[in-house]
Amino acid sequence: MEIFINDNKHEAFDNETIIQVTDRLNIHIPRFCYHKRLSIVASCRMCLIEVEGAKFPQPACSTLVREGMKIKTTGSVTEDAQKSTMEFLLINHPLDCPVCDQAGECELQDVSLDHGDYKSNYNEMKRTVIDKDIGSLVSTEMTRCIHCSRCVRFGEEVAGIKELGMTGRGEKTKIETFVNQSLTSELSGNVIDLCPVGALNNNLYKYSARTWDLEQKNSISFNDCLGSNIYYHIYKNSIKRAVPKENEQINLSWLSDRDRFGHEGIESNERILLPMIKENNKLIQSDLNSLYSITAEKIKEFSPNTTAIMSAQSSCEEMYLYQKILRENGITNIDHRTKECDFRYQENYPVIPSFDIKINDLAKMDNIILVNTNISKEFPILSIYLRNAIKNNSTNVFSLATYNYSENFDTNINEIFSPTDLVRYLRDSANNQLASIESNHKNLIILGPSSTHLKNYTEILNSTSNFAKLTNSKLALLGDLSNSSGAWAMGIIPHRLPGGIQCDKYKEKNYVSAYPSNDMFIVYNLEPEYDFSNDIEILDKLKKSKYNIFFSSYITDAIEKYADIVFPLAVQQESTGTHLNTNKQLQKSEAVILPKEKAKPGLDFLHNISKALGLDISNKQISQDISKILSSINITDNYVITENLRVPKEKDILEKYIIRSPNTNNPTLRRCESLLNTHDADNFMSLPMDMNITEDKKVTLTEHSKQIKINTNIKTHSKPENTILLKFSGRYKQKLGSCNSVIDIE
Repeated sequence: MEIFINDNKHEAFDNETIIQVTDRLNIHIPRFCYHKRLSIVASCRMCLIEVEGAKFPQPACSTLVREGMKIKTTGSVTEDAQKSTMEFLLINHPLDCPVCDQAGECELQDVSLDHGDYKSNYNEMKRTVIDKDIGSLVSTEMTRCIHCSRCVRFGEEVAGIKELGMTGRGEKTKIETFVNQSLTSELSGNVIDLCPVGALNNNLYKYSARTWDLEQKNSISFNDCLGSNIYYHIYKNSIKRAVPKENEQINLSWLSDRDRFGHEGIESNERILLPMIKENNKLIQSDLNSLYSITAEKIKEFSPNTTAIMSAQSSCEEMYLYQKILRENGITNIDHRTKECDFRYQENYPVIPSFDIKINDLAKMDNIILVNTNISKEFPILSIYLRNAIKNNSTNVFSLATYNYSENFDTNINEIFSPTDLVRYLRDSANNQLASIESNHKNLIILGPSSTHLKNYTEILNSTSNFAKLTNSKLALLGDLSNSSGAWAMGIIPHRLPGGIQCDKYKEKNYVSAYPSNDMFIVYNLEPEYDFSNDIEILDKLKKSKYNIFFSSYITDAIEKYADIVFPLAVQQESTGTHLNTNKQLQKSEAVILPKEKAKPGLDFLHNISKALGLDISNKQISQDISKILSSINITDNYVITENLRVPKEKDILEKYIIRSPNTNNPTLRRCESLLNTHDADNFMSLPMDMNITEDKKVTLTEHSKQIKINTNIKTHSKPENTILLKFSGRYKQKLGSCNSVIDIE
């Protein structure tokens, strides 16, 4: 249809509002309550504009266009309406601009200057509102609030948790939480961006810099396999805050709290900033050239009896060069799957784990089955897409899990099993609630990273794949870390070279047990106490090995005790590299800050070690090789079917299962005190109710003939049966043993 804006003819579409048309045409209309991803309430009245034929100015955000409509976004009628609205909004707003963190980027400031009056007719006392403590991430200055209700609508419509609400009437209206609770959503930090004034603020950024002093740099998330796009704001070589960079294919306009506040750990006093070597049983400072030479000598000396383990948080460039150096020198026992304990599936695994559909296509699915994944906690951005699918397409969501996960969307079925019973349920799909899934529907099964930690992961993967094949369902495999897909593609696995090519020298054993008397461990960006499927076993291996080389950003007790050489690894934000997300998108992240002191990007260390070994590969060659590798990858489906697997045992065993804690799944996140102070940081052991163990009793677990004394809060649960659940966050001192195992209890 044709409409006229300021006497100019423009095209518009059915069901478009005036403000949607003007935004598309880059014609400015002021607004406070309107946001393109939230419902329309037309409460602030700032977008009032003149519409020919209307008796009064109309709100542009809620007025639909019609054929031949004539609109004036300027002129005396529009300007007078906006000026009057602005005067009312400023009645109670304090003159805080000199100390307000929002100053310089404040929507209220900008609109006031452009559309306000130079004087006020209001002579009464301004109201004040007592600030509320709503958690460690978001601080409040509620006297500044103009009641746009964006934060309220975000909680209800996007985050799925009604945490903030509007109470009272008139000048007593307030935005607050229910009974002084803290914000608990994994997306709560987005209210900071939505707030058009300085009422809701970033607690980490508070009073630390002025907006006009900040330098904005592009980056991506390093905390999950979605790879959300981020703007980091830098001041004096320090990250002051992170805000979302809009990407319609990934994170839309939002950011998870892990990504927003996850940079705090970079400033930890546990950072390793100097190269070190062990002398007289103590780590002392050394020069890098000496360490390069010693590392090269040790690689030659102990090859092939070396285990090389690398974090899947590393960049593709680091991964490619790492495995290239090692394989050229006879080391084939290379892996990134440090949280896994079952590797029987690997010969049938796709070249890379991926989502199998575009994330935007979630809204087209008829049925989505979640297998052992807590989308709201582990992948908060993905939960937004699921909520939209349920709301707009009436998608059915089924949850099959090993723990009673809390989700921010409705599920049609929510079943809780022990790891063994989960396999049995999937195999018996014809006789349970999964029988309603028909092959002529659009079905998607999402298998989360928590399943990879289980001792029967191969059975779960096999049963899920068979069910997916039976129902003609797509199968999405979500990675444990930000570059899990890249790790598979770059050959950070013992049985495949880059690109999924079979490795002839592969020995069919996993990395921890591959060599009973390992001569050397090379550990890259991993912390032995927290990043392995069995902390007790890996610490024992490190103790018995002849030499241990660590590339690490942070010091831990185990590194200090067992490392012979330590390279001070720059964190991801201090390095440049590419990451392959779950949608098979290769995204580049530039270094946004310089490394501290003598810390360096891992690629620099690897280049120098390769030169010491007589292998010199340029960055250009690495990039070309990676491009060839990724262009050669072809995945038809994600089904992983392994033949001749055993039938699950009957219910006669007691299992231990450690719940995955996504807020502490990498070294930097583990040092983010603000995140560790949220509700998700509780540590506990949960026992089946029928065991009749009192909550004040100390519990000792026996695992593989070893006793593990658990000292934490004791809870009870009804499901899953025959399963003891453990959850630990942060840098805990408790030894936990295997992520999932058969145990006895005392």
